[in-house]
Amino acid sequence: MKSTNTFLRHALALAAGAALMAGHVTGSAATTGICDPDGGYTVAYYNGTMALPDDADAQRAAMRRARHGVNTGAIETINGEVVHYETFYSANTAQLQALATTYRQSLDGALSAYWEYFWDFLGGDNSGWTALATKTGDSRFTALGSSFPAQVASQTAAALSEMKTAVPTSTTLGNVQKARVQALYTERQKVTLVSQGEQGALFADKGFASIGSPTDGTMLRLGLSARPGSDASALSAKMAALVTPTNLANNKGFFTATLSWSLPASAYGSRNDFDLHVIEPTPPVKSSSYVQWVHYLDENDPAKGGGGDSQVTNSLKGYAGYLDRDGKGFTADSTTEHYYASCDETKLLEGTYWIAVTKVSGVDPARTSITLQIATAKAGEVYSKTFAYDDILVFDRQTYLTFPVKIELKKNADGTWAKPVVTPYAPSASYDSTGLPTTKL
Repeated sequence: MKSTNTFLRHALALAAGAALMAGHVTGSAATTGICDPDGGYTVAYYNGTMALPDDADAQRAAMRRARHGVNTGAIETINGEVVHYETFYSANTAQLQALATTYRQSLDGALSAYWEYFWDFLGGDNSGWTALATKTGDSRFTALGSSFPAQVASQTAAALSEMKTAVPTSTTLGNVQKARVQALYTERQKVTLVSQGEQGALFADKGFASIGSPTDGTMLRLGLSARPGSDASALSAKMAALVTPTNLANNKGFFTATLSWSLPASAYGSRNDFDLHVIEPTPPVKSSSYVQWVHYLDENDPAKGGGGDSQVTNSLKGYAGYLDRDGKGFTADSTTEHYYASCDETKLLEGTYWIAVTKVSGVDPARTSITLQIATAKAGEVYSKTFAYDDILVFDRQTYLTFPVKIELKKNADGTWAKPVVTPYAPSASYDSTGLPTTKL
């Protein structure tokens, strides 16, 4: 009685957290150092309108199965390089909740036995409903089969309309995803943005634009016309043709701090400037070739750390990591800065790293949002938060940096590096004698 859609949804939703999610975990475990090896492929899957997180994972898993078969634990590769998968979940749960409530009320006591057919409706498959009504003797299934699809279509259209209005400027979810895509690309991953339906395309397009919409074969933007799996061979062939980006430094880190900001299109062409600051643990030796406080400095601009502050040193390079550039927001792909903690175990320091954000200028503050994201070489994104323009303060001095986030690194008993522990701190925190926050959120 169950349709193929329903069967795959339930079977793969259960498997997503184990066997098929292991496609990402297994790939990470295969690395030879504390960071991923050079190169590699990442499939970023953007789900369609009516999906919950486990459903989105199941859709992505179905796509992988169609291309590579059942996961046997072997490392998945293309051209000898490891393939990773990430779900960029982007559904509208308010619309789903409204539909689920209507469905539950319509079926009353029959819901517990036939809840899975709700997902058939969302997938556009009504084939089992007449037979189910005959089998159960419950005419409500026939009535629902006639009326509910129209409501699904209406709710779907409403969700898309809301997102089309919001996504071109900013949404918290869109900003988090955009920051992750930017980080993957700057790490020279061959990234494939796969979207399902019009909603997935909205978010995938935003990520694609944020890294400059490359046309040189370094990144793939692919929309699926049907549920994942139908375009499997075409997807594999197109991924295999991708080349490693050559217009970027080989940026990667044990952890990466990404500062990203979203602007309306009308703001580009003007300076929309925010800065990322990292205070590293105390290095074993002092040297003029690096600094402990890593940030972009313009000696003539107080908003960039200049203006005679005795603590200011002009450097983007720390002992344990470095800042890649000073983004100024003139274009869509210049609205980001990244700090990369070293993949060299002789340079990576145990201890506390402070991550902070300051602002310089913005031409449309009401429609500007700023996202700080932390990701690790082994676990992907571990922290994301989006702020409004007015939440971020202009630079004052090192001891009063805005929105500090604490990252603690340490080694396990066997000498391997533990997963970084990330803790947000309040901007109005009290400060200790060294100028670092002491009050926890």
